[in-house]
Amino acid sequence: MTLGVLYQLAKNPEKQEKLREEIMKILPEKNSTLNSESLKNIPYLRACLKETLRVVPVITGNMRGIGQDLVIKGYQVPKGTNVAMSNALLQTEDDHFPKSDQFLPERWLKNSDSVQNAECPHSKTAHPFVYLPFGFGSRTCIGRRFSEMEVEVLIARY
Repeated sequence: MTLGVLYQLAKNPEKQEKLREEIMKILPEKNSTLNSESLKNIPYLRACLKETLRVVPVITGNMRGIGQDLVIKGYQVPKGTNVAMSNALLQTEDDHFPKSDQFLPERWLKNSDSVQNAECPHSKTAHPFVYLPFGFGSRTCIGRRFSEMEVEVLIARY
């Protein structure tokens, strides 16, 4: 995940500069303290992480066993059948993420100017189950928060 973020930032220097400005506000000096409170003030870094996981997902999808007989789009799916959902494919479709071929961390920001002027459509246009980089519910990756914090600290510090 860290290499993915660094790669996307290297390919998009204007995004890298915007992130640098955000980080310099919370860490103005090399020895500035980085703690849980200052990590709350880095929304653009979090948006960069989310957008990286959308563009270059760590996993390509999720598979689940159906717990009961279902009909999905007219197809009979018997109980016990494994059903796969390819998030990697869905996350690159303009139906779910307009301008999906572009690295746009702004789509994850709630109060972004670019979201309001429709230059960068907000992620809320996507179905909530299209973007699941760490799974969902009882099967959510238990290391999610630790992993995200690790990447945030690494990028903010260096």
